[in-house]
Amino acid sequence: MIKNFWNKLDQRQRYLVAGTAAFVLIALLLETVVFPLGEAKEKLTKAIRVNQNKLTEMSKLDNEFNLQEARLAEIKRAMSARSNDFTLFSYLEKKATQANVKRNIKYMNSSRGTQSASFEESLIDIKLDKITIKQLTDFLYFAESPADLVRIKKIVINKMKESPEYLSAQLQISSFQTLNRR
Repeated sequence: MIKNFWNKLDQRQRYLVAGTAAFVLIALLLETVVFPLGEAKEKLTKAIRVNQNKLTEMSKLDNEFNLQEARLAEIKRAMSARSNDFTLFSYLEKKATQANVKRNIKYMNSSRGTQSASFEESLIDIKLDKITIKQLTDFLYFAESPADLVRIKKIVINKMKESPEYLSAQLQISSFQTLNRR
């Protein structure tokens, strides 16, 4: 039947049918093979780029985790080196006596800072009035101690209006302690 149809066509019609068949075959080949391969390649390239970004982020998180683990080990080491009855409040009272500013303490308030599974941050807000620069530097020198995990978190220093030769200082001092389980 196809042979009869083909034989009835003249030369120009045969070229037209052959060209149309070739066009349909090429379009079919493009639609079923070439375009899907291009789309798959594009999806694969996008997936690789997304996974590379994820890997970069995971690497950053791994570095941050290692840094935090090292800090935690340092905290544990420092806490094991100090006495079990250590409290930031009594520590600062001793250092204030040592720096000769205990009588200048207007207030000392304790509070809790951040907390992890096994540690909590102790905070002391302290205000010193009518102190000299030397007294303040002595207190700062005695109070801050990396070995005891005591650091000055915030400090605000003002000249006293009534006595300009003296200072008023507000400090927030922090330390870590083991979390008390109840």
